[in-house]
Amino acid sequence: MEFSRRTAFKVALGSALLTPVSQANAAVVLRNGSDISWITNYEAAGGKFYTAAGKVIDPFALLKSVKASVARIRVFVNPTYRNGKLSDALNLAMRAKNAGLQVCVDFHFSDDWADPGKQWIPASWSKNSVTLLASQLQNYVVASLGEFTKRGIVVDYVQLGNEITNGMLWPLGRIDGANATQWQNFATLYNAANTGLRSAMPQAKSILHLDCGGDASRVRWWLNQTWTYRIRDYDIVGLSYYPQWHGSLAQLTQTLEVVSWEFMKPTLIAETAYPYTTQTFGGDVIDPTKSFLKGYPLTPSGQASYLRKLKTIVRGLPYDNGVGVWWWEGLAGRVSSGNQTILDFGMTNSTLIDTRSRPLSALSGLAN
Repeated sequence: MEFSRRTAFKVALGSALLTPVSQANAAVVLRNGSDISWITNYEAAGGKFYTAAGKVIDPFALLKSVKASVARIRVFVNPTYRNGKLSDALNLAMRAKNAGLQVCVDFHFSDDWADPGKQWIPASWSKNSVTLLASQLQNYVVASLGEFTKRGIVVDYVQLGNEITNGMLWPLGRIDGANATQWQNFATLYNAANTGLRSAMPQAKSILHLDCGGDASRVRWWLNQTWTYRIRDYDIVGLSYYPQWHGSLAQLTQTLEVVSWEFMKPTLIAETAYPYTTQTFGGDVIDPTKSFLKGYPLTPSGQASYLRKLKTIVRGLPYDNGVGVWWWEGLAGRVSSGNQTILDFGMTNSTLIDTRSRPLSALSGLAN
């Protein structure tokens, strides 16, 4: 951490910076939830959701019944298929709000999936000018959030880019390392998006989302870079954590503590998932052979224990900086008819519902 920033924190907080807080605070109210973007596709294919007793239930009522707090909804710029469309996001957000849930809008700033391996500029946006691209980005954020406002939907969180550890809007906003020009370009773009957010929806919390939830050194370096290049106006750091790619729970804890302790930022596990079965269904995103954590068997009870552990870790962060745990597409079950699979999103072994679309025990773990 830069000396000037650490000194500023010490002046502001005095002796509070001498020792970190490591014990969970039961009084911390977490805002836990799930991505729910695939509900539209699921229902369109004929999928239904059920209570444990087998009664049909609206998916948002199901989430509210287990005291979940947040519905996270992704938005692509101009997708060519039914996933991430703004029109669907608006409908899902309205249903979530009507059920009493908070809403997070997850902007991917691409026409398709954006993640550490791909962050392509939308086809209709500038590929040659960072200045023009920044203007288009800001206008897009303002216009998109304006559609929520027109419908009376109060958005609680806005994620400006999805897993942007390697930058966003490639190639102009790509980050390969410490290259100053790359970081200056990225800062121009990110700050333009944030200006749009603050203008259109000042009450919403801004989330900066990185993928490396088990890499404390990289997160520390990355957030120091944001300080250097004046990317400072964000409210929450969101981290993805999947044991398959991001390591142990100890590594996760260390990384979250870096954000909370060293950078004094509220922090969130913005994405996670863990299998409840060793079974594979074809096209699985989560590989059970690479996901297993000792002490957390790949069973419904093991999955529930995993979620409880994450909540304990987040609840115990310094200065009560833990925000919550958000499961990735916890309701994205498969749709079947007899022995025929009509729709499978690849998350069937790691959802919070079973193959009959009834809640697993971990779903109740989304309570605060």
